[in-house]
Amino acid sequence: MKFRCKLMAWILALLAISGLEGCTKLRARDELNKGVRSFKDAKYETAVEHFKSAVDLDPDLLNAHLYLATAYAAQYVPGGESEENKKIGEDAINAFEVVLQKDPKNLGSVKGIAGIYFQMKQLDKAKEYYMKTAELEPNNPEPYYSVGLVNWMVCYDKQNPIPVARKAELVEEGLKYLDKAVEVQPNYYNAYFYVNLLYRQKAQVIIDEVVEKNPKLKDQFTMAALDPRSLDGLVKKNIPGQFAEYEGYLKKADDSFDKAMAIKKQVESKAETKGGIDSSK
Repeated sequence: MKFRCKLMAWILALLAISGLEGCTKLRARDELNKGVRSFKDAKYETAVEHFKSAVDLDPDLLNAHLYLATAYAAQYVPGGESEENKKIGEDAINAFEVVLQKDPKNLGSVKGIAGIYFQMKQLDKAKEYYMKTAELEPNNPEPYYSVGLVNWMVCYDKQNPIPVARKAELVEEGLKYLDKAVEVQPNYYNAYFYVNLLYRQKAQVIIDEVVEKNPKLKDQFTMAALDPRSLDGLVKKNIPGQFAEYEGYLKKADDSFDKAMAIKKQVESKAETKGGIDSSK
């Protein structure tokens, strides 16, 4: 009899605990729903508070974590330098990272982190997540294009020059990813525009290597860069053995630009005929 009473008490205790857990989960979902309504009304700060309450009540509620990250991201101002804005961006990244700890292949979180790092101008980190996006979504041309774009931005940045050898590596990597982008989507003309720009950087690497060996030539090449004919003559004079290679890269750049313009014209023409919107950008 005593045993039966103890057993019943134990069962009742378990039911009580289970009931409390059930109530907690229901409250978490209620907070999630309230947050979603606020989010849809663009009341992002209010939404954040609801989503934070939801994840506190139920840490396993994945959608609440994802919405929390998205609500932070919605408040981030791209390129904003205020400490408050930076913190919002970091909060968004941290919240997306929590999602990835629970679901390592969560595509929305990987894309979200890549986008915020790009907007923060932390290009190396952005590229890391663009590459992860490409692994998760191999038939999407966007992440391949984004890697090529980032590499060109790093190579072209005159305020923060990188070693010539590193530039050469980034150019090759960028071209490889852009080739993949147009392989996946042949009419992706923006990718061809950046193929053009990276081939120009590849030609520039030839000049940079010479200047690195002979810094006295730097001013001459800087001035000559204002006039393509003068630049060609200077390259031919100082780097005769690589002039054909240099010209070849510029030819590939021109061809890529022409191809981009031709595809762009075709795509826009079809869009106008169908009354649609160009989705190849």
